[in-house]
Amino acid sequence: MTAETLRAVVVGCGVGRNHADAYVHSDAAELVALCDIDEVALNRVADANDVEARYTDFETMLREQQPDLINIATAQPLHAEMTILAATQYTPKGILCEKGMANNMGEARSMIAACDRNGVKLAIGHESRYLTQIQEARELITGGAIGTVRLAHGWYEQGGMLNQMCHGCDRALFILGDPAPQWVMGNIQRNSDRWERSWPCEEMAIGIVGFADGSRLILEGETPGGAQVEQHRLTFVGDEGTLYVRTEGEVRPPGTVPEDPIGLRIQRGDGSVEEIEFHNDPYLDARHREIDAFARWAGGELDGHYQDAHFCVQTQEILMAIYESARTHGLVQLPMKTQSSPLIEMINSGALPVSNPGWHDIRHGTKIAPVDYGGGNS
Repeated sequence: MTAETLRAVVVGCGVGRNHADAYVHSDAAELVALCDIDEVALNRVADANDVEARYTDFETMLREQQPDLINIATAQPLHAEMTILAATQYTPKGILCEKGMANNMGEARSMIAACDRNGVKLAIGHESRYLTQIQEARELITGGAIGTVRLAHGWYEQGGMLNQMCHGCDRALFILGDPAPQWVMGNIQRNSDRWERSWPCEEMAIGIVGFADGSRLILEGETPGGAQVEQHRLTFVGDEGTLYVRTEGEVRPPGTVPEDPIGLRIQRGDGSVEEIEFHNDPYLDARHREIDAFARWAGGELDGHYQDAHFCVQTQEILMAIYESARTHGLVQLPMKTQSSPLIEMINSGALPVSNPGWHDIRHGTKIAPVDYGGGNS
């Protein structure tokens, strides 16, 4: 344990099962309680991790447990409300909130402000920053392995921007050294009333991000694939070579943890090729490192955390700016002025008419009703 034993709680026992497992494997904190409105999921994860304190109400858990660390692993629509409540009413040492960070920029900025005002350290759950291959890719870029980066590119196959593009965007920013984006231009397509984890999402998206040094990041979501794209692969083009970063292994059954080798490949301008493979580095290991470091950061043992919300909010803003560019049909200068969700604004105004009616949630199916975001449902 650290000098002071930190007491941790987790709300949301879906992806939160991995948060709970990480605490059990860390000597930096003690997992003391779990919360979920689904008692079957709650009991399953609590039994697996030998946790006695079980709650179906978030605030009751906070009031009774007074935890030092709070992990919010619920769906995105609840992130801001839960984070702000915890930071302002219960002031833990740290909050780790899953990605997507929030529904809009107003919520994201309010989350950071609430935590900063109350001395609470806030991290966002982009655990890929603790994958070995992602960290080594960052070191290669920083070390000049391909010279000065001029262009980066990422593509994903399915899932909506706030679920999948946020992975590729955040990984790219981290590998590049978290440069501040200057502007964004993009577009989306939404022909059906499509939702993802109880929040509206698009069907295709593309965005171009500009940085102060003139370099670009291109993000594509669910656009037609081809020979040069691969699920979650990132490509970095420098003036002395190209770096390819694989972050997914072979196709695997749903719900399993990927343990396939993940490779880096450098093609240099002189024609030489260097390949680096990684073995035994599953995502669960990254989650363990993420949460152990989070506990030590919150407790004062570490000076920083790769997933500090002050870095990760840039991913949130880029995604919101892609929506905003689609809404305004123009380039969006950052920081973005629009605080609400441009996607919701487009849906409510009729700017994104549904040509193929019928609400459907690509993650939850039809078992969970969509949340009320103020615009109703078709």
